[in-house]
Amino acid sequence: MNLLAADDERMSDVYNSGPDCAGIRTFFKLPYSKDITEDLDIIVSGIPFDTLTTARPGTRLGPTAIRAAYIGNTYNPDLKVDTGAVINAIDWGDIPVYNGNTKESFDSIADHIASFAGNGAIPITLGGDHSMAFAELMGYKKVYDKLAIVHFDSHSDTGYHPVDPEAPFDHGTPFYDAITHDCVDTEHSIQIGMRGLLPDKETHAFAHNAGMDMLTATQAHKLGIDGVAKAIRKKVGNAPVFVTFDIDFLDPAYAPGTGTPEGGGFTTWEAFEMLRKGFLGLNIKGFDLVCVNPTYDICGVTGMAAARVAFEFMSLIACKKAGITEYKGFQADF
Repeated sequence: MNLLAADDERMSDVYNSGPDCAGIRTFFKLPYSKDITEDLDIIVSGIPFDTLTTARPGTRLGPTAIRAAYIGNTYNPDLKVDTGAVINAIDWGDIPVYNGNTKESFDSIADHIASFAGNGAIPITLGGDHSMAFAELMGYKKVYDKLAIVHFDSHSDTGYHPVDPEAPFDHGTPFYDAITHDCVDTEHSIQIGMRGLLPDKETHAFAHNAGMDMLTATQAHKLGIDGVAKAIRKKVGNAPVFVTFDIDFLDPAYAPGTGTPEGGGFTTWEAFEMLRKGFLGLNIKGFDLVCVNPTYDICGVTGMAAARVAFEFMSLIACKKAGITEYKGFQADF
């Protein structure tokens, strides 16, 4: 008997129906695979990189925490789609990074994202500090040229302080870096949730002058979920779009495990609804979820919130494949 083959067969069953504590930890029990085939809809990967964090380190542990979070099942009762039945997805594991060596790490991230996207899959990446978004967009540029971005965060990440020429990148500059490297379709890009304290009133000027829209947290709260969703759809239109979600978009009450928490944020439900109403049917090319820091988490609540946000995004991809184009919110099944 081939014991390795038997083990592989048993592990395949564990991914789909085994206990959460058994087998290799993968996102939502997806098959762990390094095989990138043309029939894949989604490739999930981790980016355990936090070299460029300027506040509280620990987000290199984020991908593990998200994969370890309680996952439940794969049917989304709100969007009415069974992701497990509709999409073909794998968890590729972690993209090789070299904490302490930014250039090699960024090159690796860009090359892997280009490989995933170049095969027609939609990458879902789990971070890691937000600096990785610049490397991801450099990878997408190889396949799609510029992408629109929709950026959920409490910080604009378009530069907030002078940088050392010897160390020009950090987790507060990824979208400054991406725009200056011509990776972003700013005409169709929008940032949502900004509420961090600023060194001066000009801090957001680069984002505005580049052509991106911005909804601060106060503006988004006043607009409400439907207003934010309409702003996203109006700005993005049919443009190919990359969605980047910093977990500190959520209020620290719902996501305490992050490096730079800011009060006045959003609930998990508000985030789900903004994703559902804002992105259903759009031309989505990629998604990342960043800045989960389990060293500051409480009972794993941040990891659980992050896993569910990423699952909502996976559900949107399943909806598009299944031809589901409408979401009305609550619909009674009785």
